[in-house]
Amino acid sequence: MASVLLLAAIAVAGAAAAPFRLDKDVVDDTTVVSASQLAKQADCIAVGRFSDSDRMVLTDRTAPQGRLVNFVQPFTVERMLKCPSSSTVRIITTGIEPLPPPSQTEANERYPGAWASGPDYLIFLKKLEGQDGYQVLGLLKGVYPIQAGKTVSLERQGFPELNGVSKENLESVVKGLEGR
Repeated sequence: MASVLLLAAIAVAGAAAAPFRLDKDVVDDTTVVSASQLAKQADCIAVGRFSDSDRMVLTDRTAPQGRLVNFVQPFTVERMLKCPSSSTVRIITTGIEPLPPPSQTEANERYPGAWASGPDYLIFLKKLEGQDGYQVLGLLKGVYPIQAGKTVSLERQGFPELNGVSKENLESVVKGLEGR
């Protein structure tokens, strides 16, 4: 019995460590239920801006609206709040080609695709296994555009604790959410 449990534990651990394949996999859509959970589970938390996507990789998966694709997008870090220091990180997102109309809210929230370049963002990231890139943790719950120096919580997605936070106060708010 003990050997069966050990083999089952090894199988589960091995499955969890499978490397992310750009041409086969889509980013994890596991949700987070609180701002505190978001901050604690993030491997990296950064402030910066996205550049245009530099790569689009077709997957072998589809959604009712079209083909699923992975975008590789550089994110230039202005300030790292949690994570080893780096000037640029690679963000991988999954989208649909062709892009669904805005009225298809569920598809656009599940597969947001590449992020708009230009504005600053606060992002919560999870390392992708076997890649030198990250995915946004919690999909839209892990992205906060910064407008007029304050974070903006995306409608029906973001957490109120992270809405309207000034860039100067981000570090203390994140530390508070992590309980440190």
